[in-house]
Formats: sequence, structure tokens, C-alpha cells
Amino acid sequence: MPGGKIVFYTGTLPIAKTPDGIAAIMGHEVAHALADHGAQRMSANTLKTGLDFIAAKSTEKQPEEKRKKILAAYGYGSQLGVILPFSRKHEIKADKIGLELMTIAGFNPKEAAEVWRRMQADAGGKAPP
Repeated sequence: MPGGKIVFYTGTLPIAKTPDGIAAIMGHEVAHALADHGAQRMSANTLKTGLDFIAAKSTEKQPEEKRKKILAAYGYGSQLGVILPFSRKHEIKADKIGLELMTIAGFNPKEAAEVWRRMQADAGGKAPP
């Protein structure tokens, strides 16, 4: 969360199940704060907003139907090509750092894989954990 705050929703307790599971989730969230992912995401979104404005301005004189297609393609491209890969990199980095943190703290890092499996199952398999 902004300001380096760590949030743990009580709804995740049934997924965590054990102290090791809680450590896996907390290690992951603490890793996001340590790696300053919140500030990086805000910077990326600010940049994207500026680029969105430029794209909108540069297509103003296009016929409306063509403009809509160009902006839609730009929107999908920026999400799939920049924002999502950036987010995935953050998640992978937080997973790795989180495993190190929970191990240093004396928790079983093998439980992390089980937590993420339970998380995926809880999501109904519809979205990545």
C-alpha cells in the first residue's frame, strides 16, 4: 500500500491455514514494500497517463471510427506490452524476496507453493493468484 503499509486481509487466513502460510503471504507483501513496488507502479501509471493524453491528442483529426480503433489498439498494447509484464515482474520479485524473508525468519518456505495453490483454487481458477 502507499507509504510502505502492509495489508493482510483476514479473508486470506483460511487460505494461509498455518503460521508458515501466513509467513509466505506476509513475506510476499513485505517484499513489495522493500522493493518499493508501489512507487514504481505509480510512476509507470503517471507515464502511461501522459502517453494516453498524447495518443488521444495525436488522433484528434482522424475519423471517429478509425480513432476509436487506434486508441483501442494502443490501450490493449500498452496494457499487454508494458503494464502487465511490469506487474508480473514485481510479483515474481516479491515471491523470491518473500521466500528469503520467511526462511530467514525460521518458517518453512515449501509452504509458499501450497499457499499459492490454495489461492488459485480459491479464485476458482479464473484468474492467476
